[in-house]
Amino acid sequence: MPRQTSQVAPRNMTRLVWVELRRNTMPIVLPLIAVLFWFDSYRIAAAMPPLWVERLYYIMGQGHALVDFAPFVAGVAAWMGSRDGRRGMTDLVTATVRPRWEAQLATWAATAVWAVGSYLVFMAVTLGLLGRSIAWGSPPWWSVAVGAVGVAAFTSLGFALGAYFPGRFIAPIAAFGALFAMATSSQIGFSASGGWALILPTMSANNFDKDAGLFYPFLPDVQIARVMFGAGLAVAAVGLLGLPVSAGGRRLRLSAAVVTAIGAAAAVAAVTLTFTGRLEAYGTVIPALNDAANDRPIPYTPVCGDAGIPACVHPAYRSYLPDVTTALRPVVAEIAGLPGAPARATQTAAVFEAGGPCVGGCAPTAAQLQAETIGGSPPVLHMPLNAITLPGSFGMDKSRFTGLIRLEFVHAFVGAGGGSGTLAQQAVQAALLEDAGTPLAAQPNVLGFSPWALPGSGPQGATSYPPQLSAAAKRFAGLPAATRHAWLAAHLAALRAGQVSPGQLP
Repeated sequence: MPRQTSQVAPRNMTRLVWVELRRNTMPIVLPLIAVLFWFDSYRIAAAMPPLWVERLYYIMGQGHALVDFAPFVAGVAAWMGSRDGRRGMTDLVTATVRPRWEAQLATWAATAVWAVGSYLVFMAVTLGLLGRSIAWGSPPWWSVAVGAVGVAAFTSLGFALGAYFPGRFIAPIAAFGALFAMATSSQIGFSASGGWALILPTMSANNFDKDAGLFYPFLPDVQIARVMFGAGLAVAAVGLLGLPVSAGGRRLRLSAAVVTAIGAAAAVAAVTLTFTGRLEAYGTVIPALNDAANDRPIPYTPVCGDAGIPACVHPAYRSYLPDVTTALRPVVAEIAGLPGAPARATQTAAVFEAGGPCVGGCAPTAAQLQAETIGGSPPVLHMPLNAITLPGSFGMDKSRFTGLIRLEFVHAFVGAGGGSGTLAQQAVQAALLEDAGTPLAAQPNVLGFSPWALPGSGPQGATSYPPQLSAAAKRFAGLPAATRHAWLAAHLAALRAGQVSPGQLP
């Protein structure tokens, strides 16, 4: 009799897992996940600019991939975990040769393999398709790991919930709980900027944005903490399965308690580490997890074009070089030969923190705003292009993009700094923009997307210049080019120092 039993029953854990893989419910929901993932994640990402940080912003930065997976995997895992209880087979399974915890681990492992394996396949296909038009860099692999561990955590928590509370309704309850958890995480992630909220996979602030992965690496500190947190939850949930008396003998239950404690400790440690995070130029740094090698800029050879002066951008921004030269060329022609006119233009990195914090209600500088600046000898125009919304993302189009580049160039040239500038500086700025191809009537709209929106009741400020400013700008723009150039050559220093009034403009 024992010989026959050994031939029928699975001979080892691997074979038991294989049996569970074949009879698992997870494959049934994969088509639904695929449809939701395409609609909610891939479709949006494919329309974003061809940069990894832009295209993966929704999928990984804001955790939409995990949002798409979590309810389904948690619900199916709860269904699988409650299988024996629903069928009234708990006592029968407990009486078998194998400890119940071992049988549950096989079912859990098969469910987790289906869930995490599907996520990784989805991400591999997604990254392959999105990467076809991306010319620089590589995906943030730690963020991929965060999603995979997150799927494993929701699978484990759902399975444990089903095992402890078997019933027909436990699957939808687990699915709804996962959906509620991710929705709450998203809401907190939108409003928080640091602290414990960094552990949330839906929080992109200060860790997944700007020029990460281009000028500097994706800092993995926050992602490592999230992997620790998700893995801790998954391990703790698996350990909980072995705590009931029915799970096995005393030694087995003690082992399960140790596993649970280790998982809980890892999760608590991860949350604790997030409180030590501090915002630096390249993102949030967690000292205990930081590697100095990740703080080094990524070397590259710039791509340059002719805008009347050499204009160079990062190779990842090659497709935007024509927009940059188009924006700069007419302004360069206007100000050629004037004091402080740049000899070249170069793209600089958009960073997470620039120029130090502004304490006590001080006015931010142009560097802190990450607007274009002119500096050095000979003067150089520094352009943090990704501080401006790129065309194809968040409703930005090419005409507005070039308009903002041109606006920031002129704003820096007249010496307005981080504020709107004096009325005379604003009038000269408006006149130069008018002659560079941005009509006076269109300028308030462009200003509305800059840090210097005109005061008004609308969300983007007023739709026209004040009468005094408009009159001075029209008067100055109406001068012959040679006359305007000569006046600027003689009075530019005073204009930048704020010593010129609108009435003094010719």
